[in-house]
Amino acid sequence: MDIFKKKLVSFIKAVIKEKKNIDISDEESEKLIKNPPDVSFGDYSLASYYLARYGFKGKPEDIAEEIFNFFAPNFADIEELFDKIEIKGAYVNFFVNKEKFASFVVRDVTDSGGDYGRGAPQKPLKVIIDFSSPNIAKPFGVGHLRSTVIGMSLSKIYEFCGHNAIKINYLGDFGTQFGKLITAFCRYGDIDFSEFEKDPVKILYGLYVRIHKDEQADATVEEEAKNRFKTLEDFISVNKRSFEEYLGGVNSVNNINGKNIENGSGGEADSACASGNTKLSGENKNFFCGTPEGQYNLWKLFRKLSIDEFKRIYESIGIEFDAYEGEAYSAEFSKDIKEILLESGIAEISEGAVIVNVKGVKAPALIAKSDGTSLYLSRDIVTAVSRMAKYNFDKMIYVVGSEQALHFSQLFGIFGKLKENIQKIKDNPNFKNYASIIDGRLVHVKFGRIIGMSTRKGNLVFLEDYIEEARIKAKEKLEERPKILGGDLNALNPDIEPGVNKEPAESENEQIYSTSLKVGVGAVIFNDLKTRRTTDVNFSWDNVLSFEGQTGPYLQYTVSRINSLVSKLGVPDSKGKNPDVAFSKNDADFNDIFLIARQIAFFGDALNEAMEQNEPSVLSSYALELASLFNKYYQNYRLIGNAKDYVEPRFFMLSAVRMVLIRILNLLCVPVLERM
Repeated sequence: MDIFKKKLVSFIKAVIKEKKNIDISDEESEKLIKNPPDVSFGDYSLASYYLARYGFKGKPEDIAEEIFNFFAPNFADIEELFDKIEIKGAYVNFFVNKEKFASFVVRDVTDSGGDYGRGAPQKPLKVIIDFSSPNIAKPFGVGHLRSTVIGMSLSKIYEFCGHNAIKINYLGDFGTQFGKLITAFCRYGDIDFSEFEKDPVKILYGLYVRIHKDEQADATVEEEAKNRFKTLEDFISVNKRSFEEYLGGVNSVNNINGKNIENGSGGEADSACASGNTKLSGENKNFFCGTPEGQYNLWKLFRKLSIDEFKRIYESIGIEFDAYEGEAYSAEFSKDIKEILLESGIAEISEGAVIVNVKGVKAPALIAKSDGTSLYLSRDIVTAVSRMAKYNFDKMIYVVGSEQALHFSQLFGIFGKLKENIQKIKDNPNFKNYASIIDGRLVHVKFGRIIGMSTRKGNLVFLEDYIEEARIKAKEKLEERPKILGGDLNALNPDIEPGVNKEPAESENEQIYSTSLKVGVGAVIFNDLKTRRTTDVNFSWDNVLSFEGQTGPYLQYTVSRINSLVSKLGVPDSKGKNPDVAFSKNDADFNDIFLIARQIAFFGDALNEAMEQNEPSVLSSYALELASLFNKYYQNYRLIGNAKDYVEPRFFMLSAVRMVLIRILNLLCVPVLERM
């Protein structure tokens, strides 16, 4: 909180205490302060609408006048920092001393460095963020990209705001499709096992496509697949400890800050393949296909091969997780959930299936099929209760598409019903303890679709193909920009004279590859995060990769442009605290400097809004506005060649813009480029 806000916080607390004899915290007071959309309405404002909760009554305009009449005679207390106070309708608007404000903001950023805006809450939250969730044994589809980048960005935002974010990848590793995959592996005798080592997921996906095609012509395929999946499910579930016993033995994870978290589901299904018969080969095929244990080991191998491949792809776009979990582990205890809900009367039998009627949701929640097969809801109940036992979370966020809204309404409603009826559950004290406190802590962060996406290979888009397409197109865009690159890609290397025709050396090729990859990845990630997440995104390569307008390359280029300018100015960074920064309102560029400083000062508010709304696009919009203000300044004013006293404070202003933009790009998972 800057000193300007601190003054207003004290002022607001004083008026509420004076008028209504109510003490409020600094945090409450700060939330009442808003940033006006236009400088003509001041730099900070207090909306009288929000004061009704503290006992202020009457028309908003009258309340605003009452507040103004308290502030006016006491203006001397803040006039060192503020020029005036005005009343406009229901708002009391505060106008800062622009010279002091701009100087303070730039010094504050320089002082704080990369920590500018970092939160330090009194009670940090434990926040689980469940995102990405690809299906094993299939190539990573681009359809999972939105969940992946939204989830990773939210994790970074929560952590920068001072909370403990736990990133979990809940894999699609269970269901009838794995019965089909095992059936394919066991049916086909022409599998090239040597290819599994080169590209295992490609081979597995090929098997799945092949068996799906054969299923259309051969009715026995579906029956065999169902039987094999039932065998797998029974092997996982039979002769295992109960869910209650499992919950009693969970070791709570306390070292969240150090991220010393088990990298797996924590369940039986995620253990390493301990059997000596686990190598994928023709010799072991009878073991894999002929026994329940063999099918289980085969499934575990498929899972491990897929996770290894996913990790490689995640690393290429800067994504990481604290734990990998999966549906299979939850399925182990799904039958226990069904029995607990039925015995307590929370669930009931309907046409052989197990359902829960949830308040406010028309469709009943289906817990288990009539044949006893577990479903997503029962597995998600297991997962939520298990995570509460392990992490004691304050909030759990599911980053999943809008099409799953009904599912999460049902899931959240079930935990509401569990809380209301927890005493009806007999025995199972561990389950009761954890399940009873989950209601109100679950959040569905929904998002829309990406429309119009395709690559040169067609409309079925795998993420790796998408990334490569982005890199190639980014390289083409870079080649088209002579103003940036001096006419050719040699200009990516600042030591090579632009326009010289020569074959790029190997190191230059590596630099070109790296730059175009970062631009391409940044472009597609920012495209996902620049609009409200519930909005469908219309995809166009030309728009995504443009260096002008609301794009990732535009922000990357802005940072690169500042780097170049700062380097040319040659003013050293301040070695100590509080550099000598002062601006004069008489300077021709002062109004633009003030607008830049004002936008920088709003970073903390944008950050908190992004976190509270689980909406990374708030930061995207903020960054685009800050970049626009800088680029306008860059076009209108020349710094090189001016006196040092004039240049130095502007050097620190440029550095402040750069620091904030780099921080936001990091929070949005967009790579930063020193030069472009």
